[in-house]
Order: sequence, then structure tokens, then C-alpha cells
Amino acid sequence: MLEAYYYIAFVLSVIGTLIFVWRWKSDTSIYFALLFILIPISNMGFYMLSISKNLEEALIANNITILGGNFLSLFVMLSIVSMYEGNISKIFTIVMFTLSFIMYGCTFTIGRSDIYYKETFFKIENGVSVIEKTYGPMHAAFYVLIVLHAVIGIGVIVFSFKGNKGVSYKSLIFFSAIEIISLSAYLIGKAVGSNVSLMPAECLIFQIIMLIIMEDTSLYNISRVQASSLIDKGENGFLSVSTKNNYIGSNNTANALFPELARLRVDKKFIDKENEYSIISILHGFIDEFKGKCADHGGDVHDYEDENESNHDKHNDRHNKHNHEHHHEHNHEHHEDEHILERDGRIYKIVVEHLMYQKKIKGYQISIIDETKERKYTKLLQQYNQRLEHEVEEKTEHIQEIQDKMVLGIADIVENRDANTGGHIKRTSEVVRILIDEMKKDNMEGLDDEFCKYVIKAAPMHDLGKIAVDDAVLRKPGRFTPEEFEEMKKHAAKGAEIVHKVLADIEEPRFQIIAENVAHYHHERWDGSGYPDGIKGETIPLEARIMAIADVYDALVSKRCYKDSMSFEQAFDIIEEGMGTQFDKRLNKYFVASRKKLEAYYTEVGREQA
Repeated sequence: MLEAYYYIAFVLSVIGTLIFVWRWKSDTSIYFALLFILIPISNMGFYMLSISKNLEEALIANNITILGGNFLSLFVMLSIVSMYEGNISKIFTIVMFTLSFIMYGCTFTIGRSDIYYKETFFKIENGVSVIEKTYGPMHAAFYVLIVLHAVIGIGVIVFSFKGNKGVSYKSLIFFSAIEIISLSAYLIGKAVGSNVSLMPAECLIFQIIMLIIMEDTSLYNISRVQASSLIDKGENGFLSVSTKNNYIGSNNTANALFPELARLRVDKKFIDKENEYSIISILHGFIDEFKGKCADHGGDVHDYEDENESNHDKHNDRHNKHNHEHHHEHNHEHHEDEHILERDGRIYKIVVEHLMYQKKIKGYQISIIDETKERKYTKLLQQYNQRLEHEVEEKTEHIQEIQDKMVLGIADIVENRDANTGGHIKRTSEVVRILIDEMKKDNMEGLDDEFCKYVIKAAPMHDLGKIAVDDAVLRKPGRFTPEEFEEMKKHAAKGAEIVHKVLADIEEPRFQIIAENVAHYHHERWDGSGYPDGIKGETIPLEARIMAIADVYDALVSKRCYKDSMSFEQAFDIIEEGMGTQFDKRLNKYFVASRKKLEAYYTEVGREQA
């Protein structure tokens, strides 16, 4: 039975080591690796001892078991120290290894000196080989060394429980269990006084515990995790939270930016129940939001512990309360969520993404980038650009006003040369505006706001071509002869040329085209009998068709040197009669709708002139 016990312990320890190799990670502690190598060797020694045939074989096997006892306690202690204290002093490591090697070296004096064993006897009890021995002084020193390893390990664990919140409390418990099991097994063995060693079973328990620790601590070594999860992050702060909402750790930069993080303990819930506006609550809200977005977009979703589930809605509510502190941008394709957080006069960009390790999602990574300088600089630059744009707009408006006044000035000059059309420019511009207003009410196709503005603005330019007409014709106080009328008709094409030259490169292209069309085609007729080109129907631009009605209406109701003004009713009838021949019949309803406004306007003009 005992032989089977040692054999099974040896086989299971080999299996445990193979599992360790299978789950090996590049950042696994070297002392873990040495432990998993040494445990099967130590258990092999116990099995070899149990089947030894003579004292010589038994002593060889015994030395192998002492190898395990001597160095296992050393590697456990160094594993604890390295995990919780970071880099171990080289001097400390060299001293500890030297003591263990000296102690183990003493085992080779067995049979030659009494410093380790004074006497040894070989016997077989219950079918199992046993060595009976009396101990020498160095064996007592061996116990002292084992106790020293245990004291150092337990001291580091106690210190970490009390003062090091950056250590996983689960790992502390597991390592405490290893130390307790070691001491308990030794004390029980001594108390019972049996020749059966509990160390093989103890080593199997060590392997199970260390496999658990290895899996958990792969996340808690935050610098290594972030080295593989974050690339080229510069001086950014970052912290990690597990998929079960347990705090994993944060770097010094994050702790400096947000001191509240310093009071968190690794493995505890990433929740601040006392202050809903603390940075912990805010970041918790960001993580919850990120989880929700990943779930909505078919991303990886992990179960939460009950406590996290119960607090989920509450913390989402808290997150909504402080939404005034930030705005956010989303990037679902890359499973990343960005937020801007303004806090204590600083501006931070918070990026939440999956914490990837060994190609698996282990939790959530929060990167914290202090963008105060960049954001303030950008804001100043935006303000400067806005001021510059405003100044440019003001200058442009000023230039535009000068251009408009120049064009109107030219129109006034032309009108002053024509003794027959005093006030015609102003009046026709108002008629165009009234017609356009009625057309806009009907949402006429092609009548956008810009078009309407440009037609009204172009109306004063419709007769600019008269500046090229000879004074003898332009200022004639009576009706034109056929030859004179032919000369007068040239003003339409000339007007388009002048408008093109005046507006080229200084106005919007669309306005330039509309103004040219108004000047060029306002004397064309719907039936094609107009001038200068004799075009008809919809070939005549809409702006020119509108201008034609305004031009003729003003000519009818205004007094000229060669005629009296017509009544509003007569003028209205003439315009309506011309719909479909001279004018676009589709514009008739807008002219009819404008009648009262037109008559009111011309009545007021008549009073002013009187």
C-alpha cells in the first residue's frame, strides 16, 4: 500500500508538471517553473526509497528526497517574495541559494562524517524500505533553514495583507495555505512519528494551488499584462478590471492622476458605494457602457458576479448623473470606447477596451491620457480660427457691400441717362421681391432660398446694357423709329456682357449666371417673338421670365414722357392677357396673388412722388 501511495504521488506530480508546461506563459515566474520541476524529482526519490533493496540504494533515494525538502521551501519563499516585492535583491537571492547548496552539500557526507547523520540503518517494514537514522548538528541547521524560509514567506504575506493593496488577496490566501500545509505536515509527521512521509501528498497540493495562482496572477502582474496589451502608450495612465468587475491593478501614472485609485485592493470589486461622483464610479460607468455596446454589437460578453449584477443598474444611473462631465465617441469596429472627462480643471481622454492576454479576453483596460494642454491649445486655435473667420466674413461682407453699391451705382448712372425710366430700377426690384415671396409660399420647384436671394439681387442689373446705347436713342422723348428700336434692343445682349465682366471672379458663379440671364433674356417672350435671341418657352431662364413680368408691369403703371400711367386694372388685364404668349402662364397665379401688394406698393410710391 505504501509503495502504491508513493508511486501514485509520483505519477500525479508528473501529470501536474505536464499541465504546468501546457499552460506555461512567457511571464510565469522562474521559481514556479523550478518548483514544478523539483516536485516530481522529490516524489520520485520517495518512491525509489520505498523500493530500495539495500542501504546504498536507500541513501541515494534519501538524498533525492532531501533535495526536494531543501529547495522546495526555498523556491516557495522566493516565489512569494518576487510576486509581492517585485525585483528581488541579487545579494539576497545569492545568499539564500548559497545556504541551501551548503546545506544540501552536507548530505554527501552521509556515511563518511557524522555532521548530518551520525548513524544510518536499513530495514524493511511492511514491505517498504526505511532508513533509521540519528541526526547530526547540520540536520538541525537544515530545520533552521526551512523555518527561515517559512518565516520570510509568512512575513511578506502578512506585510502584503496589511500594507500592500496592489497584491491579490486570493493569491495571499493561497500562499498562506501552502505555508500552513507545510508546517502542519511537518508537525503531524513528527507527532505521529511514522515512517510514512506526508511530503508527496503535500507536494501534490502545492501543485494544485500553484496552478491556480499561476492563472490568476497572470493578470495581476499589471506591468507585464499592459506591456502585452498596450503598445506605444507613452506616459499614459492605465488600470485593469476583470470580467467579473474585480480590480486588477493600475500603474503609477494612473494613481498620480486619480489618487482615489490608491485605496483600492486587488481582487476587490471595482465599486465606490460611498461616492457616486468619485473617479471609481465614473470609470465603472464607462466600463458598464462598454459592456453594453459590445453586447449590442455581438461582441464578447462575460457573466458578472451577483454583486456586480445587483449594482449594475444603480451604477448606470450614477453614470447618467455625471454625464455633464464628459462626452464620448464610439468605435465599435475595434471594440473601443472613448470618453472625454473634465475633472478638477484637467481634461482627460479615457479609452475603454478589452484586456487581451494569451489571445483571450481577461477583462477591461482603461487608458487615461491627460490631454489638458492639447485640448486647451486646440480650443485656443479654434477660437483664433473663429475670430479669423469672423473677420474674413466681415471683410467679405464689406467688400460685397462695396461691389453691390458699385453695381447699383452703375445702374443709377444708366437710369439717369434714360430720361424715360426714372425710379424704374428700384420699383422693378420690389416687384420681383413681391412675386418671389408668393412663389416661395407655394414651394415652387427649383425655387430654393439662394436662387430667390440672387434673383432679387440681380434685378437692378437688368438694364445695365443701356449704358452702351447712344444718347440720341436712349434719351429720345418719344417713340422709337424701327431703326432706333433695333438699336435699343441691343441693350439686352450688351447688358449680359457688362454683367459678366463686372461680376467675373468676384461673385458666386451661380449669382453671376442668374444676373447675366436677367440682363440678357428679360425681353424674350414665351412664344419666341422676343429679343435678342428669340428663344421661347422653358428655354428662357426662370429668372428672366420673372423679370419680364416685373419690367412690363412697371412700364404699364408708370408715367413716361411719351405716355400716361395706366390704371392698375388695365395693367393687370394686359399682363393676364399676355400669359401664355408673352409671359410664362405658370407664373400667372403668383402674379394674381401679388396684385394687392403690388397695387399697395405703387400707391405708396405715388404718394411719395406727389
